[in-house]
Amino acid sequence: MKKTLLIAAATLAAGVISIQAQVYSQNIVGYANIPMTGGQEYLVTVPFAVGASNGVNEVFSTNLPVGSQVLIWGGTGYTTYLYDPTDPNVWGTNGVPVWYLSDDSTPASPLPTVKAGQGFFMIPASNLTNNFSGSIALSVGTSNQMVLTGGLEYCLSSVVPYSGAITNGNNSTGGANLNNLPVGSQVLIWQGTGFTTALYDPTDPNVWGTNGVPKWYQSDDSTPFVDPSSGGNVPTLSVGQGLFLIPANNYTWTTGL
Repeated sequence: MKKTLLIAAATLAAGVISIQAQVYSQNIVGYANIPMTGGQEYLVTVPFAVGASNGVNEVFSTNLPVGSQVLIWGGTGYTTYLYDPTDPNVWGTNGVPVWYLSDDSTPASPLPTVKAGQGFFMIPASNLTNNFSGSIALSVGTSNQMVLTGGLEYCLSSVVPYSGAITNGNNSTGGANLNNLPVGSQVLIWQGTGFTTALYDPTDPNVWGTNGVPKWYQSDDSTPFVDPSSGGNVPTLSVGQGLFLIPANNYTWTTGL
């Protein structure tokens, strides 16, 4: 299960990257401000419906630093898209953002989309506070289902803007509701230079917690993911943060609003 990005890790700043964001919403409209440091890798999601398709040109417009990258997970590897409106091979008119494949000469066509619930890596070329704004992708009283095949690796996030434990919520509330996973499923949380794995196993002989609380372990399946004395044992999400999910068997992730 290799998750190495297709860029030289040595060129990136070390340390844990914490995504800080705020969401203000009323009548399913809102925005999230996510500060980013140039050259560092962020696993993010666009927590809103933007424009007609959530294309990168609609989501980012012309606000990105030249040379910023978006990496889209395709199931076994990444496709890298480069933003460069100054390229001598420029195409498009009227100030439309110009996106290329990683060679910086082949136009990206069609442009990639980054829809709510889809995780992707973003590497800004310089410091910026990225503003995601739009409508919440779900209407009040509705739900979204992601049908996932066991054993495959998915780069995802909550469809609705959400911060907190991934197990909070149910089919009709705004939590992530990542519940009732198949035993042995894994959630991978990006820490800036690598992933931390959270393994779900309520049957483990080292089980801790009571009353049916989900049991999450580190990848050794014996060390609690978070010490229970800290007040929680479940992976958490910030608004605009993506994750990798590897369900052990077929699984349907239902998120409601």
